[in-house]
Amino acid sequence: MASAIENAVTAGRLGVRTLTTAYGVLAAGTTATGPVQNIGTGTAGELLLSSGASSLPTYTDIVASQAQVEAASSTSVYITPGRQKYHPSTAKVYVRWQVSGGTPTIDGSGYNVSSLTDTAVGQVTVNFTTSFSDANYGCASTAAEYASGPMVLILATANTGSALINSKEAFSPFGLVDPTGYVGIACFGDQ
Repeated sequence: MASAIENAVTAGRLGVRTLTTAYGVLAAGTTATGPVQNIGTGTAGELLLSSGASSLPTYTDIVASQAQVEAASSTSVYITPGRQKYHPSTAKVYVRWQVSGGTPTIDGSGYNVSSLTDTAVGQVTVNFTTSFSDANYGCASTAAEYASGPMVLILATANTGSALINSKEAFSPFGLVDPTGYVGIACFGDQ
């Protein structure tokens, strides 16, 4: 026995006898008794978004593109975990290390750091896994206290693929020194 909907379709009372889009989504007609409308299937990953009263809903991709994430201005799309790294407020590099016997060693995990190079006393080159798009990035730093006072880290040279970090005692007129405790940086910019 045919259902009421099957009978209505066969009789043409829904405005169509067959639908032209397989798996298409149906919407009510423009009036309470108007024919149904097939609004299609959209593209994989799109969501059906209301267009308000008196309008058909539309399929929309609400996942931010890399360009939208980098522009950081849209309030109508969301950022997936895989694209978060492109947002200007996200650290593109972070690492914590210590120096023992003149050799810098990464403490725990870092992000986007391929290696550390002991360049000279008080100088460590942080080598990036993925380079910055230019050398106009900045780094924030943290340092443990040195034996006789606070320690500071200075971004001495910013290259697209690495950063040369100098360490020295904050109030010392003397040159660079290897830190006695843990130090670290987080760098921000475009990749």
